[in-house]
Amino acid sequence: MTNLIYKTVKSETTTVDAAEGIVEAYVNSMGVVDADNEIIDMGAFDQSIQKGGQSVAWFHDQSAPVGKVVDAAPLELASDENQRRQGRLKAVMQFNMNTQRGREAFADVQFGSVKEWSVGFRALEDDLERMDGGENVRVIKNLDWVEVSPVLRGASPDTQTIISKSASDTPVAEKTTDASDTEIEKMRLEIEIETTKLDITKAYS
Repeated sequence: MTNLIYKTVKSETTTVDAAEGIVEAYVNSMGVVDADNEIIDMGAFDQSIQKGGQSVAWFHDQSAPVGKVVDAAPLELASDENQRRQGRLKAVMQFNMNTQRGREAFADVQFGSVKEWSVGFRALEDDLERMDGGENVRVIKNLDWVEVSPVLRGASPDTQTIISKSASDTPVAEKTTDASDTEIEKMRLEIEIETTKLDITKAYS
């Protein structure tokens, strides 16, 4: 079996809800060269998102899962000079607050002692591309996304814990509040909208 590849991005926790254990975060960056001299294409996660079933692990320890991915969608942000689409993978995750390891993992994310997210996956389709500077970069075009983990340091740039039940982007130091069920639904609606956009784009591509 192919070993998992890990890509990590930096995050900053904003608001966390201890009752539900729900966190929304940018867990990967796409379309940009990472610390491993690789690029993950914007559409690389699409098939895995449709299949679902990804777990939340603690520092990639698959023997002790701490939660699950509830929903996810790639959010396109820009294009580079070569028209390569760039964006980030947005995920809604729920920690298992019925287990001690789930509560402890959630507490570390809430406290801010763990500020990066890392996705674990197997590359299914990749190719080498020569960049404008002459360097060869591996481009991952399709992958099997297995899990996502809170970690200390990794390869993928610009991950960010957005919220965990609140729709606010305000940093924890400025605002820490619990969110209503309406705000949870707003989070889910944002993901659904982006997923619908993705489906429409595929239909006409």
